Amino acid sequence: MNDTTRITPPAEEQPALLLYAASTVEAELFGQYLQRLGLPAQLARSGGFGAALEGCRNQPAPEVLVVDLDGQASPLQAVAELATVCPPDCRLIALGSAHDLNLYRALLHNGVYDYLCKPVPLDQLASTLRRARDPHEDHRSGSRTGRTIAVTGVSGGRGASTVAAGLGQLLAGQRHSSSAVVDFDRGRGDQALLLGHEGDAGLSAALNTAQIDSRFLERALARIDERLYLLAQQPDLRAADSFSSEHLLDLGASLCQLFNQVIWDLPSGRCHGALDVLEHADTRILLCDFSVQDARNCLRLLREIGDESNGQRLLLVGNPLRPGHLDLVERAQFEDFVGHKVDLVLPHAGSVLADNLLAGPLDLNRTPALQQALLDLADLACGRTPVSVPAAGGNLILRLRQAIGRRRAA
Repeated sequence: MNDTTRITPPAEEQPALLLYAASTVEAELFGQYLQRLGLPAQLARSGGFGAALEGCRNQPAPEVLVVDLDGQASPLQAVAELATVCPPDCRLIALGSAHDLNLYRALLHNGVYDYLCKPVPLDQLASTLRRARDPHEDHRSGSRTGRTIAVTGVSGGRGASTVAAGLGQLLAGQRHSSSAVVDFDRGRGDQALLLGHEGDAGLSAALNTAQIDSRFLERALARIDERLYLLAQQPDLRAADSFSSEHLLDLGASLCQLFNQVIWDLPSGRCHGALDVLEHADTRILLCDFSVQDARNCLRLLREIGDESNGQRLLLVGNPLRPGHLDLVERAQFEDFVGHKVDLVLPHAGSVLADNLLAGPLDLNRTPALQQALLDLADLACGRTPVSVPAAGGNLILRLRQAIGRRRAA
């Protein structure tokens, strides 16, 4: 080999997945989603259809190509253009803002693997990518229509039951979504009190029956209002744990075929079956106070139930029930310790809720700030972007103001 011999570097391996969002902001958001799913954020790029077409012309197309078609006057023509530069085995997933069933059918007829309407929830994106990357996934997954939302406290007394009841009321009343609340605290459950129901609500029968079907559940559930139902039982400290984890998960799957949202109120004591629900829920909401003990409990629980790599949304929610106590730590310290940011902090409601429950069921209208925060939490749990949650920059500004205030006080 002489000095004039030129060594050609190997071509960069084309990733199996690429996502082209319409804007830089959306590309950053989808990049965060991909990171949560254990994928590189760089797989999400901006430029939409134009960038996808140019990229596939200059290099081999990936196995799965996600393209935002917003801004295209003729989405079907755009798909046809992509088909000319993509191999037949490339699975194309279209993104768009149009909620149009006819467009969806036309896209599928023209070879598009799936069409996702924005904003796309994390669990829906994860499920679609999983099926697109593994064609056998469609046969393994059963038909599910609803979402499981598991609510628990990292320690006792963190208000999980109140939050679960509030989410059920708001999703059913303000988001017009058929919802069910499952009170899984079989020894000391109080969802019946919070939602204004008297008597048994079918949970014991559902856990002890040999076979669960929709007709059985429809008769066992207690109806709270037009869109909200309750599955609970009379508190029983001697309740036997005779059901299996598989039976419990079958119950959850059956509920998801009846309701859009199924909210599980899980006791912090981690009773039999609670971790199984947490591990498999589409959205896990962990309530905490900013204390050293809660930080340790939260870290242990996060290690036990896993991360968001399977598309399950994890929401860490601060619910400061004891303002002014000396064992509290800074929010930033808490986040650094547990390795996860706090997604939302609920306002302290004082004694208003307790006074409310002495007069009847939970009435969030008496605490407007808490009601709005829980509505934001409900939107986050369902993959929507709440309008009143402050951006990350706002949190930074708040921390800087707090730091300046402490220095002046010193």
